Amino acid sequence: MSAADKKALDLLFQRPLEPAFTSRDNGKSALVLPDSYYTDRYKGEAIELESRFGDNVDTKIPLRDIKKPDLSFITVDKKKHFSLFNEKHKTQAGRLIQLFLDAPDLSTFAGLAAYVKDRINPVMFQYCYTVAVEHRPDTKDVNVPPIAQQFPSQFVEPSILKDARAEGTLIRQGNRMVLDIPRNYTANPRELEQRLSYFREDIGVNMHHWHWHLVYPGRGPSTVINKDRRGELFYYMHQQIIARYNVERYCNALPSVRPYNNLREPIPEGYFPKILSSLNNRTYPGRTASATLQDLNREEGTNTVADMERWTDRIHLAIDQGFVTDARGNQVPLDEQRGIDILGNIIEPSDLSPNPQLYGALHGVGHDPGGNLSTTFRRPMFTLCHTRQ
Repeated sequence: MSAADKKALDLLFQRPLEPAFTSRDNGKSALVLPDSYYTDRYKGEAIELESRFGDNVDTKIPLRDIKKPDLSFITVDKKKHFSLFNEKHKTQAGRLIQLFLDAPDLSTFAGLAAYVKDRINPVMFQYCYTVAVEHRPDTKDVNVPPIAQQFPSQFVEPSILKDARAEGTLIRQGNRMVLDIPRNYTANPRELEQRLSYFREDIGVNMHHWHWHLVYPGRGPSTVINKDRRGELFYYMHQQIIARYNVERYCNALPSVRPYNNLREPIPEGYFPKILSSLNNRTYPGRTASATLQDLNREEGTNTVADMERWTDRIHLAIDQGFVTDARGNQVPLDEQRGIDILGNIIEPSDLSPNPQLYGALHGVGHDPGGNLSTTFRRPMFTLCHTRQ
């Protein structure tokens, strides 16, 4: 890997909401784009923009002018929410990951990524680009920055983030003050579940959840998806998070998480995230106390509570019978060697599910109200749903 290629790949992680031609590394570096990379909005200003953002930097990285890819399969709006719990978004992300992995060398990959970046949803780009960097054999030396550095508004309450930006921009390192995030800014302190907000809203645990799904995507090329014991590890990771969460509950004089087995039952606790989407500055919606799950009707399709109940019953039946039925009608045994692996791939579901039509997308549809892997653990509902029996 050449130093220029590595630097270009590193720079593409920075400033995810800005065009690829803007300076990076605190104004020290810039990517030099071929004229054909500029979108229609900036094509007439290419020379001026390159001069404005590139003349005073220390390092310029010219990118190769590649054959332009057909991106017509991507229909996710640039300014709307991208979610891996949306089947349409998930499918398109899988195709883009394949496109990135097919790039024959690093120079082509860097040029392709820069071209794509300015034409699609920024969060979708960040996810697909990161998965590709994680899985290409020639990018093992490229460091993937934490998601909280790229989209901090998904983790930190807006007023604190404003103060943090001011400290980071105006005050020299060593003189910056510590900023406290109020413990009870997402719910009433009289709410018992709020005792665990410090754990659910921890930046590290939410980044871990995001990163696990980067390493083990649910859809994409078989070389990325078909990993040893993938479904088993899906179960194990979530089981371990819930186990640790229950220990924290005991330390706060609370019982174990109550399984949310009746999907028609009201959810006692309310929750109000009070964080913003980076793309459109809209807050994530809250949930009032005693809310119930509702059917979702969207352009991409309909998700119903009845569907989730039906999928749950079919999974329970498969466990009781000791086998699942694949898409061809064959019985696949749930034995000691592969049983939990098969069930994990069914429940998530991943592309490895033997029969997605029959067993559905229980985990993905159940997550949908949260909609974002990097923030979904913040909600008390996460632990309720992941202890269902």
